[in-house]
Amino acid sequence: MDKTVVSAVLLFGTVVSVGMASSASKQDKPVIPADLYYEFKAVPAGDNAIINWRRAAEVEAALSDKESQSLKFCWTPGAKKPSSGELNDLSGWLHRDRDALKLFNDSLKKPKAQWPERDPQNLQPELAGFSRLIKARLFEADQLADLGKFEQSIKILEENLKLAQLGVEGDAQFLHYLVSSRARTITQDAVLRLACRKQVPVSLLKTLLNSLHGLDSETNVYGRVLRVEFANDYNDSLDLKKLADDWSRMSGTNAALFLSFYPDDLQKAFRVLLDPSLVPFHPKPYDANEEIEKSIRHYRIYRTNSLTPWTERDNEVELEHADDHTNLLHDIAPLMELVKDESLPLNRQAAQKARPAYLQIENPIGRIFDTSVIHFIVSDLKVCQIRTEREATRACLALIIFERQKGRLPATLSDLVQQKILDSVPIDPFCGEPLHYSREKREVWSISDNGVDDNGESGKLRWFEKDAVWQIPELN
Repeated sequence: MDKTVVSAVLLFGTVVSVGMASSASKQDKPVIPADLYYEFKAVPAGDNAIINWRRAAEVEAALSDKESQSLKFCWTPGAKKPSSGELNDLSGWLHRDRDALKLFNDSLKKPKAQWPERDPQNLQPELAGFSRLIKARLFEADQLADLGKFEQSIKILEENLKLAQLGVEGDAQFLHYLVSSRARTITQDAVLRLACRKQVPVSLLKTLLNSLHGLDSETNVYGRVLRVEFANDYNDSLDLKKLADDWSRMSGTNAALFLSFYPDDLQKAFRVLLDPSLVPFHPKPYDANEEIEKSIRHYRIYRTNSLTPWTERDNEVELEHADDHTNLLHDIAPLMELVKDESLPLNRQAAQKARPAYLQIENPIGRIFDTSVIHFIVSDLKVCQIRTEREATRACLALIIFERQKGRLPATLSDLVQQKILDSVPIDPFCGEPLHYSREKREVWSISDNGVDDNGESGKLRWFEKDAVWQIPELN
């Protein structure tokens, strides 16, 4: 993941988290529900795999933008290899990274993973480093496959899947879940790239298929992620004065980056509602209890949606989010009219003029946080996509194994079960029915979030409009 994006998301996570917390004492908060409670048990640093990831990230070699683009071939089924010069550059990068990779590889010996503290001043180098080191291992796996060392290549892919799972299960918040799942996704793509090599023994492909666990291994992962998120949100504290002062010094902080993720019609409003000259006037600029109660309701909806086919999900959170946006614009209109010609942060005279209108707005800081366009909403969509990627990868690999055994692709996915390659037909989490498959087009597809089967017609990207399509790579 790009460091700028990581910075933005970390800042977002911190601001929204403190936004859901309370500056009051804990006894003033609503009691945390048992179904959202999460007990953190600290893992000793010597046992924590992710401490190795951080150390590895701190010593890893730089990767140029050009090298980063060239590197994509090694997890892209059917992609042509870069030029010999580009491959030499990548080999040099892999060599320079040997110390970082040793630290990273040693993390596989650790019994547990736990993501370190969330701190807006610490961008957690392991987040971006984890992604690059996973990719370095994929390049190494592809090189080994070129040499016919398939067992070693497959071992790297299996270990990558294990590393990703460590991240997913390491007391992960949603950001950590996304980073870890992304590593798993590109590893799954690399599995299909390797599988289309005719020289790879079918027995090794079956070993890989067994490493691609079905969705039963992740039934409760997202529920745990929600509990981890809620526990952090609930226990964080909010210093309103410091928060307002930070926004007033926007150019010297990451605040400007975070602000760019707000709708255009709320960007100035965000700065006004957090103006350090106005916040002290308000008797209750942030209603912690209201925000916590809202979070409880939302998180329960997210969790239910994650266990439900997308076509049957509850969209209450998105509708409420849109209403929050509309209602806030209406309620702050008098205030925004008063300050429309004022520079920010407001001077004392402008703040005194705006004070009566500001006091008329209930929970101004909580409400502006609720309108962020990178809010936790539709996180269940991402979970559904990740689960679909896992099922589609298993289907494609099983189809390749069938083709290697029979010399042709099967007529239906049910044939994979009859041949005992899979225990059951892979399901599309977006509708709860089997994934679609065409032998003629060599495609497997999901109906995606539009809920309509477009007969394998995809958008510009896999998760952009219409169906999400996986091309079954040709054997080579």
